[in-house]
Amino acid sequence: GTVLATFYSQNRVYVPMDRISREMQDAIVAIEDARFYDHNGIDVRGTFRALIANTQAGQVTQGGSTITQQYVKNVFVNAANTPEEAKAAIARSITRKIKEMRYALALEKTLTKDQILELYLNIAYFGAGAYGVEAASRRYFSKPASKLTLVEAATLAGAVQQPVAYDPTRNPKSSQKRRIQVLGRMAELGFITTAVAKTAGAIPTTKFLKPSRTANGCTTSY
Repeated sequence: GTVLATFYSQNRVYVPMDRISREMQDAIVAIEDARFYDHNGIDVRGTFRALIANTQAGQVTQGGSTITQQYVKNVFVNAANTPEEAKAAIARSITRKIKEMRYALALEKTLTKDQILELYLNIAYFGAGAYGVEAASRRYFSKPASKLTLVEAATLAGAVQQPVAYDPTRNPKSSQKRRIQVLGRMAELGFITTAVAKTAGAIPTTKFLKPSRTANGCTTSY
Protein backbone atom coordinates (compact mmCIF):
# COMPACT_ATOMS: atom_id res chain seq x y z
CA GLY A 1 0.00 0.00 0.00
CA THR A 2 3.00 2.36 -0.15
CA VAL A 3 5.08 3.75 -3.02
CA LEU A 4 8.25 1.71 -3.55
CA ALA A 5 9.97 4.16 -5.87
CA THR A 6 9.37 7.06 -8.23
CA PHE A 7 10.76 6.79 -11.75
CA TYR A 8 13.10 9.68 -12.66
CA SER A 9 16.66 10.27 -13.80
CA GLN A 10 16.79 13.65 -12.03
CA ASN A 11 14.58 15.16 -9.35
CA ARG A 12 13.13 17.93 -11.52
CA VAL A 13 9.69 19.51 -12.08
CA TYR A 14 9.50 21.95 -14.99
CA VAL A 15 7.48 25.10 -14.33
CA PRO A 16 6.75 28.13 -16.57
CA MET A 17 7.95 31.60 -15.64
CA ASP A 18 4.59 32.67 -14.22
CA ARG A 19 5.00 29.97 -11.58
CA ILE A 20 8.37 31.27 -10.40
CA SER A 21 8.29 34.15 -7.93
CA ARG A 22 9.57 37.56 -9.01
CA GLU A 23 11.94 37.50 -6.02
CA MET A 24 13.55 34.34 -7.40
CA GLN A 25 13.92 35.81 -10.87
CA ASP A 26 15.49 39.00 -9.52
CA ALA A 27 17.83 37.14 -7.15
CA ILE A 28 19.29 34.84 -9.81
CA VAL A 29 19.79 37.68 -12.28
CA ALA A 30 21.41 39.88 -9.63
CA ILE A 31 24.02 37.35 -8.51
CA GLU A 32 24.64 35.42 -11.72
CA ASP A 33 24.21 37.94 -14.54
CA ALA A 34 23.37 41.55 -13.63
CA ARG A 35 23.38 42.68 -17.27
CA PHE A 36 21.29 39.75 -18.47
CA TYR A 37 18.63 41.96 -20.06
CA ASP A 38 21.23 44.15 -21.81
CA HIS A 39 23.73 41.79 -23.47
CA ASN A 40 23.39 39.53 -26.51
CA GLY A 41 24.49 36.35 -24.77
CA ILE A 42 28.07 37.38 -24.02
CA ASP A 43 28.89 40.09 -21.50
CA VAL A 44 32.50 41.22 -21.63
CA ARG A 45 31.86 44.03 -19.15
CA GLY A 46 30.19 41.63 -16.73
CA THR A 47 33.11 39.22 -16.96
CA PHE A 48 35.58 41.94 -16.00
CA ARG A 49 33.26 43.11 -13.20
CA ALA A 50 33.11 39.60 -11.76
CA LEU A 51 36.89 39.24 -12.02
CA ILE A 52 37.46 42.46 -10.07
CA ALA A 53 34.79 41.62 -7.45
CA ASN A 54 36.18 38.12 -6.92
CA THR A 55 39.74 39.43 -6.65
CA GLN A 56 38.74 42.00 -4.04
CA ALA A 57 36.74 39.44 -2.06
CA GLY A 58 39.50 36.85 -2.22
CA GLN A 59 36.96 34.25 -3.32
CA VAL A 60 34.42 33.64 -6.08
CA THR A 61 31.36 35.77 -5.25
CA GLN A 62 30.13 36.54 -8.78
CA GLY A 63 30.04 34.40 -11.92
CA GLY A 64 31.77 35.42 -15.16
CA SER A 65 29.54 33.53 -17.58
CA THR A 66 26.16 34.90 -18.58
CA ILE A 67 22.97 33.05 -17.71
CA THR A 68 22.64 32.15 -21.40
CA GLN A 69 26.12 30.62 -21.40
CA GLN A 70 25.40 28.74 -18.19
CA TYR A 71 22.21 27.36 -19.70
CA VAL A 72 24.14 26.14 -22.76
CA LYS A 73 26.73 24.45 -20.54
CA ASN A 74 24.00 22.75 -18.50
CA VAL A 75 22.37 21.45 -21.67
CA PHE A 76 25.64 19.87 -22.80
CA VAL A 77 26.20 18.36 -19.35
CA ASN A 78 22.70 16.85 -19.33
CA ALA A 79 23.10 15.54 -22.88
CA ALA A 80 26.36 13.76 -22.08
CA ASN A 81 26.13 9.98 -22.43
CA THR A 82 29.54 9.12 -21.01
CA PRO A 83 31.74 10.42 -18.16
CA GLU A 84 34.16 11.69 -20.81
CA GLU A 85 31.45 13.75 -22.52
CA ALA A 86 30.31 15.15 -19.16
CA LYS A 87 33.91 16.12 -18.32
CA ALA A 88 34.35 17.80 -21.70
CA ALA A 89 31.15 19.80 -21.16
CA ILE A 90 32.64 21.58 -18.14
CA ALA A 91 36.33 21.53 -19.10
CA ARG A 92 38.24 24.78 -18.53
CA SER A 93 39.36 25.14 -22.13
CA ILE A 94 39.25 27.89 -24.75
CA THR A 95 37.65 25.50 -27.25
CA ARG A 96 34.73 24.72 -24.93
CA LYS A 97 34.29 28.39 -24.03
CA ILE A 98 34.18 29.47 -27.67
CA LYS A 99 31.66 26.75 -28.47
CA GLU A 100 29.57 27.84 -25.48
CA MET A 101 29.67 31.48 -26.62
CA ARG A 102 28.63 30.61 -30.18
CA TYR A 103 25.60 28.70 -28.94
CA ALA A 104 24.73 31.50 -26.50
CA LEU A 105 24.76 34.09 -29.29
CA ALA A 106 22.59 31.87 -31.49
CA LEU A 107 20.17 31.17 -28.66
CA GLU A 108 19.67 34.88 -27.96
CA LYS A 109 18.56 35.35 -31.58
CA THR A 110 15.82 32.74 -31.36
CA LEU A 111 14.48 33.03 -27.80
CA THR A 112 13.36 35.93 -25.61
CA LYS A 113 15.18 36.80 -22.40
CA ASP A 114 12.29 35.48 -20.30
CA GLN A 115 12.30 32.19 -22.20
CA ILE A 116 16.05 31.77 -21.60
CA LEU A 117 15.71 32.64 -17.91
CA GLU A 118 12.84 30.17 -17.57
CA LEU A 119 14.91 27.40 -19.19
CA TYR A 120 17.90 28.19 -16.99
CA LEU A 121 15.93 28.18 -13.74
CA ASN A 122 14.50 24.81 -14.69
CA ILE A 123 17.83 23.17 -15.54
CA ALA A 124 20.19 24.58 -12.90
CA TYR A 125 21.30 22.36 -10.03
CA PHE A 126 20.55 23.73 -6.56
CA GLY A 127 22.06 20.96 -4.44
CA ALA A 128 20.56 18.18 -2.29
CA GLY A 129 19.49 16.29 -5.41
CA ALA A 130 17.24 19.13 -6.59
CA TYR A 131 17.40 20.03 -10.28
CA GLY A 132 15.47 23.14 -11.25
CA VAL A 133 13.92 25.80 -9.05
CA GLU A 134 10.63 23.98 -8.42
CA ALA A 135 12.29 20.83 -7.08
CA ALA A 136 14.68 22.98 -5.04
CA SER A 137 11.86 25.04 -3.55
CA ARG A 138 10.00 21.89 -2.52
CA ARG A 139 13.19 20.24 -1.24
CA TYR A 140 14.34 23.10 0.98
CA PHE A 141 11.13 24.93 1.83
CA SER A 142 8.28 22.47 1.15
CA LYS A 143 6.52 24.97 -1.11
CA PRO A 144 6.20 25.71 -4.85
CA ALA A 145 8.58 28.14 -6.55
CA SER A 146 5.72 30.59 -7.05
CA LYS A 147 5.58 31.13 -3.27
CA LEU A 148 9.27 31.76 -2.65
CA THR A 149 9.98 34.76 -0.43
CA LEU A 150 12.95 37.11 -0.78
CA VAL A 151 14.97 35.28 1.89
CA GLU A 152 14.26 31.88 0.36
CA ALA A 153 14.91 33.08 -3.19
CA ALA A 154 18.26 34.62 -2.21
CA THR A 155 19.23 31.34 -0.54
CA LEU A 156 18.49 29.33 -3.68
CA ALA A 157 20.15 31.83 -6.00
CA GLY A 158 23.28 31.66 -3.89
CA ALA A 159 23.39 27.87 -3.98
CA VAL A 160 23.77 27.63 -7.77
CA GLN A 161 27.43 28.62 -7.76
CA GLN A 162 28.50 25.88 -5.30
CA PRO A 163 25.52 23.57 -4.62
CA VAL A 164 27.30 21.53 -1.95
CA ALA A 165 29.13 24.32 -0.13
CA TYR A 166 26.01 26.50 -0.03
CA ASP A 167 23.48 23.75 0.63
CA PRO A 168 21.36 25.27 3.45
CA THR A 169 20.58 21.87 4.96
CA ARG A 170 24.24 20.84 5.19
CA ASN A 171 25.97 24.18 5.63
CA PRO A 172 23.48 26.72 7.05
CA LYS A 173 26.15 29.24 8.08
CA SER A 174 27.88 29.20 4.69
CA SER A 175 24.48 29.43 3.06
CA GLN A 176 23.65 32.52 5.12
CA LYS A 177 26.94 34.22 4.19
CA ARG A 178 26.23 33.55 0.54
CA ARG A 179 22.65 34.80 0.96
CA ILE A 180 23.99 38.07 2.34
CA GLN A 181 26.13 38.43 -0.81
CA VAL A 182 23.10 37.84 -3.03
CA LEU A 183 20.97 40.34 -1.11
CA GLY A 184 23.78 42.89 -1.21
CA ARG A 185 23.99 42.54 -4.97
CA MET A 186 20.22 42.91 -5.27
CA ALA A 187 20.41 46.13 -3.27
CA GLU A 188 23.23 47.46 -5.47
CA LEU A 189 21.10 46.88 -8.56
CA GLY A 190 17.98 48.45 -7.07
CA PHE A 191 15.86 45.32 -6.74
CA ILE A 192 15.54 45.93 -3.00
CA THR A 193 16.66 48.57 -0.49
CA THR A 194 19.79 48.29 1.63
CA ALA A 195 17.63 48.14 4.75
CA VAL A 196 15.61 45.22 3.40
CA ALA A 197 18.80 43.42 2.40
CA LYS A 198 20.27 43.85 5.87
CA THR A 199 17.11 42.56 7.58
CA ALA A 200 16.76 39.58 5.24
CA GLY A 201 20.42 38.69 5.62
CA ALA A 202 20.31 38.65 9.41
CA ILE A 203 17.72 35.84 9.63
CA PRO A 204 19.35 32.50 10.60
CA THR A 205 18.89 29.85 7.92
CA THR A 206 17.33 27.41 10.38
CA LYS A 207 14.51 29.88 11.05
CA PHE A 208 12.92 29.53 7.59
CA LEU A 209 14.29 26.23 6.33
CA LYS A 210 11.58 23.53 6.02
CA PRO A 211 13.21 20.65 4.14
CA SER A 212 11.17 17.80 2.72
CA ARG A 213 12.32 14.32 1.83
CA THR A 214 13.35 13.78 -1.79
CA ALA A 215 11.21 11.37 -3.78
CA ASN A 216 12.65 7.85 -3.55
CA GLY A 217 14.25 7.15 -6.92
CA CYS A 218 14.79 3.63 -8.23
CA THR A 219 18.58 3.70 -8.18
CA THR A 220 18.70 4.60 -4.48
CA SER A 221 15.50 2.91 -3.37
CA TYR A 222 15.61 1.68 0.18
